[in-house]
Amino acid sequence: MTILSYILISLSSIVIAFINLSPQFGSNPNKEQKKYYSTFSNYKNNEFNNQENTLMVTADMPMSIFFKRDSNRIPIENIVSKNINMEEFKNNNIINFSWLGHSAFLFNINGKLLMLDPMLSQHASPIPIPTLKRYSDIALSFEDIDTIDAVIFSHDHYDHLDYSTIKKLREKVVNYFVPLGIGNHLINWGIDPKYITELNWNQSIQFDEIKLICLPSRHFSGRGPFNRNSTLWASWALISKYGKIYFSGDSGYGKHFKKIGDQYGPFDLVLIDSGQYNKAWKHSHMFPEEAIIAAKDLVAKYFMPIHWGTFTLSTHSWNEPIYESIFYAKKHNQQIIAPEIGEVVFLNNINNQIYNWWSE
Repeated sequence: MTILSYILISLSSIVIAFINLSPQFGSNPNKEQKKYYSTFSNYKNNEFNNQENTLMVTADMPMSIFFKRDSNRIPIENIVSKNINMEEFKNNNIINFSWLGHSAFLFNINGKLLMLDPMLSQHASPIPIPTLKRYSDIALSFEDIDTIDAVIFSHDHYDHLDYSTIKKLREKVVNYFVPLGIGNHLINWGIDPKYITELNWNQSIQFDEIKLICLPSRHFSGRGPFNRNSTLWASWALISKYGKIYFSGDSGYGKHFKKIGDQYGPFDLVLIDSGQYNKAWKHSHMFPEEAIIAAKDLVAKYFMPIHWGTFTLSTHSWNEPIYESIFYAKKHNQQIIAPEIGEVVFLNNINNQIYNWWSE
C-alpha cells in the first residue's frame, strides 16, 4: 500500500505540474478578478452560473460509447474546403463571410475583418488525441492574412479557443473581444492586455461601425480539471447598418433566445450550435430541432447550423446535424443555408439553394 501511495502521489504531481507548466491550459483569474466578478449576478460561489438550472449530465451514457469505432462518425475521406482568396474577400463594402469549419468564421463587415472562435489547428484538445483530430481542410493560410481587426471568442473550450491558433495570429490581430476571464488565457499566451476587451452578458461596445453585444448562452467553461466555470461563456450579436448577425457559441436551448430575439431581432443571419449533441448533454448543446426553434425565437431570416463538419466530439454520425437541420428547418418553415467550408457568402445576396456537398 505504501508503494502504491507513492506511485499515486507521484502521478498526481506529474499531472498537476504538466497542467501548470503547459501553456495550452491557459491561466486562471486571480483573487482581485474573482472579487470583481462577484459583483455580477451571474457569478456565485466562486464561479459563473447559467440563467437556468443546467445539469452537466442529463442521462446515463457509458464512456465506452464515445470510443466506439463507428465508420460514420468521421467521413471516409477528409473534407476538402474551398480556398479563400483574402484579397478578394476583404475588398467589399458590405457583409461577406466564410465558414472555417466547426464554429469558426471569417467576416468582412464594410472592410473590417473579424474572426469568430478561430480554431484552426489539427486537434481539439490540449495534447494530440487521435479521436479529436480535425477531418476538414483549413480554408485559408495564415501567411495570406495581413491584419485581422477583431477576434471574438464565445468561451474557452479547446474546440473554440486554441493556443496554437492564437500564437500564429498573435502579430496580426488588432483587438480581442471576449467574455469575462478569457483575457487571462490570452495574456498568458503573449497578448498585450491593452488589445483585450472583456465583457459580461448584456454589455456592449461600439467597434467602428459595428455594435458588439455580449449575450447569455447556456453552457459551461474550463480548460482543466481545476477551473470549471472560472471564465464566462457567451453568445454574441454583431449589429451594423449592413446587417444583424447572431452567433450562439455553444449553448443548450433556453429562454435566453426569445429574450434576445425580442430585444435585438429580427436577425438577418443566425449561426447556431447544432452539432456534437447527445441525450447526456441536452442542457449544454442543442439537437437540430432545438436549434431551429432557437432561430425562430431569434426572429431569424436565415439560419446556419454550426459546430459540426470538422471534429467528432459526440456520438452521432458526422453529417447527421446537417441532415436533421434541413429536415426540421423545412418542418418549421425556417430558411436555412449550408455553405461549404471556405465558401464565400454575401449577406445581401444569399443563395439558400442546398448543395449536398456532405453526401459526396
